[in-house]
Amino acid sequence: MRLTERTRKIFFPGDRIHGAGACTVALGIFLLGALLRAQTTSVTVNGAQAYQVIEGFGVNANHRSWNGTELQPVLNALIDQAGMTLFRVVYDNTDWEEVNDNSNPAVMNWTYYNTIYGSAQFAKLWDMIAFLNQRGITDGVMFNFMGPGPSWMGGGWLTAGMEEEWAEQIASLLYYARYTRGLTFRLVGPGNEPDYVNEGISMDASQYATCLHKLVQKLDGNGLGDMRIVAPDLAAGGTAYMPEMMADPLIMGKLGHFGLHSYSNGGGGATGVYEYIRASAYPDRTFWITEFNTWCSTCDTPSRGVYDWSYCRGTAENLLGHLAVGASAGIVWEGYDSFYRHWPSTWSYWGLFSVDDENAAVKTYTARKNFYTVAQISRFVRPGARRIELGGSIYPFWPLLAFYHSGLGQLTVVGINPTAASVTLRGTLASLPPLSGLDLYYTSAGANLASAGRVPVNAGAFSASIPADCVFTLSGSLGSAPAAPQNLRIRTP
Repeated sequence: MRLTERTRKIFFPGDRIHGAGACTVALGIFLLGALLRAQTTSVTVNGAQAYQVIEGFGVNANHRSWNGTELQPVLNALIDQAGMTLFRVVYDNTDWEEVNDNSNPAVMNWTYYNTIYGSAQFAKLWDMIAFLNQRGITDGVMFNFMGPGPSWMGGGWLTAGMEEEWAEQIASLLYYARYTRGLTFRLVGPGNEPDYVNEGISMDASQYATCLHKLVQKLDGNGLGDMRIVAPDLAAGGTAYMPEMMADPLIMGKLGHFGLHSYSNGGGGATGVYEYIRASAYPDRTFWITEFNTWCSTCDTPSRGVYDWSYCRGTAENLLGHLAVGASAGIVWEGYDSFYRHWPSTWSYWGLFSVDDENAAVKTYTARKNFYTVAQISRFVRPGARRIELGGSIYPFWPLLAFYHSGLGQLTVVGINPTAASVTLRGTLASLPPLSGLDLYYTSAGANLASAGRVPVNAGAFSASIPADCVFTLSGSLGSAPAAPQNLRIRTP
């Protein structure tokens, strides 16, 4: 155990230690070690008090990185190793209709649109989604469009009166994807961060609601009535733009989920949203965090970030914080490093997978540590699980959450031990089916989804020794727990 300078001064305030003081030092170290070793947290996991249903976890996936088969191992790892079921597939910029197809936004000029969507710039998008469909990702595919629009629509800010033209552009792409390319999907995040310049086509709340209304009409009128919208995906998070959306029954009839972005911990940007929705005329709607990660000030510049343990642990911490305040899904920004055209038009180095050499003709990717910290959640908390009450003082764990999946009979407890010592977690199960045991997995600075063995559950109680400074998962069901993945270095075969 290494004492920090602050801890040393608390226990040993003198500048010099000698003679009889040495005995005091030895006793102090012994007592401190005993205190750390003896630390125990007791909680009650109560299945009778339930909160939101978890609808999945996933990544933002840039279509521009698709190049033959080189990205397939990364997508396979996200699906098979981390259990991802949601893919927010990004196309940028939102300017592909460079010239207006015609003067009538109520009539799609398919001679024009077929030429655009059959071009090489869209081949990557179609092929990537086709691969996801082959891997069983269908309803979890979400189209998303980033960056400015065509100049004739206003570029970065949508010109008043262009709302139906905007809707026609979006709907034409979705129609082509469904009926010409034969792709399977049901979700669209039609805009990105309309409250922030250059991340999408900017517009105020009133205009945004008008655009969504027009888009719903286009979807219904073109055989896409099963589509569901995820919006407004604001950069600032919170409930802005929601009142204008809720005031329109047509929009709400097609709204699948509210979308929020947040790069804060402790549920920042999402706190209060669950309660706001529950108190509205649409209490059944859920909200997803469609972008989250630890904030990285250099990851959108030519310089990569610092992906140390604190940063990568923070990715999981932020996700757990959003789940704690009611989010039903979390989609990390982003799955892998990639290049974007929209601001600042450079490589984005936020990925759970690092590109080994962005200048290589054939690119390879390596998992960063936060691939594993996020997988501690996404692999074990399956869609359909419901967050349940975890009572008692959870200190020093933070966050610490519990989930129960009635269909799988699976109980999962996920948390972070931020301390430099192992901590005993004692739990009592209430209003839950009997379990024989929980399997403990953890990720730390030196381990990736490592198995720490089976924790017995006797008479509804368990006691688990949680390793120091780690993200951990306790999971058990009437069946067997999924095997943990091994360390990954993903390369094209």
